Amino acid sequence: MLVVIVGPPGSGKTTIGRALAAALDAPFRDVDADIAAAAGKPIPDIFVDEGEEHFRALEREAVRRAVAEHDGVLALGGGAVLAESTRKLLADVTVVHLRVDLGEAVKRTEIDKGRPLLQVNPRATLRRLMDERLPLYREVETFAVDTTGRDVDDLTAEIQARLAVRTVEVRDAETPYPVLIGRGTTDRLPEFLGKATRVAVLHTTSTAALAERVGSLCPEGVDATLMELPDAEDGKTVAVAEQVWEALGAEGFTRTDLVVGVGGGAVTDLAGFVAACWLRGVAVLHVPTSLLGAVDAAVGGKTGVNTAAGKNLVGAFHPPRAVLVDLDHFTTLPKRDLAAGLAEVVKAGFIADPVILDLVEADPAAALDARNPVVAELVERAIAVKAEVVGSDLKEGGLRAILNYGHTFAHAVEKLEHYRWRHGDAVAVGMVYAAHLGAITGRVDLVDRTKAVLSSLGLPITYEAGRWDDILKVMKIDKKNVGATQRFVLLDALAAPVVVDDVTAEQQREAYERLTG
Repeated sequence: MLVVIVGPPGSGKTTIGRALAAALDAPFRDVDADIAAAAGKPIPDIFVDEGEEHFRALEREAVRRAVAEHDGVLALGGGAVLAESTRKLLADVTVVHLRVDLGEAVKRTEIDKGRPLLQVNPRATLRRLMDERLPLYREVETFAVDTTGRDVDDLTAEIQARLAVRTVEVRDAETPYPVLIGRGTTDRLPEFLGKATRVAVLHTTSTAALAERVGSLCPEGVDATLMELPDAEDGKTVAVAEQVWEALGAEGFTRTDLVVGVGGGAVTDLAGFVAACWLRGVAVLHVPTSLLGAVDAAVGGKTGVNTAAGKNLVGAFHPPRAVLVDLDHFTTLPKRDLAAGLAEVVKAGFIADPVILDLVEADPAAALDARNPVVAELVERAIAVKAEVVGSDLKEGGLRAILNYGHTFAHAVEKLEHYRWRHGDAVAVGMVYAAHLGAITGRVDLVDRTKAVLSSLGLPITYEAGRWDDILKVMKIDKKNVGATQRFVLLDALAAPVVVDDVTAEQQREAYERLTG
């Protein structure tokens, strides 16, 4: 793997590049050192003897050779990005842009007399160089890191973490798209703007600061408009969607523009629905801020709003352009919210990937620590399960129904509780109900394991007795049903889901009584 370091003079390219290479156990290479070795003289002497134009020609060739030959960390000179040919070479390479403020850059470069462009009036010259080159650094960067006032070990650790981005490709029947999972993936938004000249950033009060940062990532020439939505399920209504559509019209949104959902599952659901309907479909990108939103609502292209008849009964299938799952956003979430998200992860374990269950059972505390590497693996595995299913059945014609394991009962609970329950809590109870139903109908008995793994995460595994008639009434209008025929997702075995339509009313009630007993 090649990692290229770029940035202005004084940003620490060589120092941090060496430290990063050591941390990655990879070789380090410095293009300036290559040039000096090939020329047989120091770079200042090249400037004096042959001039800057000759140096730039040597630099272009040195960069070309290094990018072609090197496998490790490569530091470029501050002005290397001036060459269009170099910028093209870096288009498909991981590029880390080191930023630094002017004052610190001046201090760092004052002690280095080997910088020919900074010999006269260094502060003014450095300011000019930084201003001129910043758009070019941004053009080539994969992500940027500010080095101002930070030590090398801290910076190296951050860059390592951000290099460890995992990508799951969702290959649905319409438009394949990536889900990026890791630290700092929010900063990758400019890669997915396409031809947009306007970006609408939908958010709630709690994600306003992040929405501002997302808007600031838009380059010059792309206007970002922030639109605040009501919190949680209150924002998932046709009335709220209509308000957003009116705002898009006022802003002159066209088919080449982009809607960005920044928030939990309710925000990404609403953002996707708004984008699906505006001009019969504009692009949408999701930046989920909850674990639940990342592994469930943001991936798969299902969008929707709630009505008096039930949850998500009005909606559209509209895959996003990309999903940026930034694990940094999860570190401040309460454990209860993390646990709610893990309910959907555990569901993926039962229907397709039992390794998920093994990981949670081995260390539930690690699964509830957003900084623990196991969380990244759990998220990747859960999203990979969903990606595989969605890729085969975007519009829920058959296979995709298995993603609703536990959801028939869960959606009924949510409606009866007026959506005051966390979705993940309802899914946890719904999976216990489905496990009971599977055992009662002669399939695999996973009741004890289901209750144990969910309990270890602090998730609920029972529900209130005496409400069966209300539960049944809501389950009869579940989206999976065909006419008057109820359908349930059950397990014939671990990781062997099946959609069944032969569960009797007596069996359904017995499962409820066991659940509430």
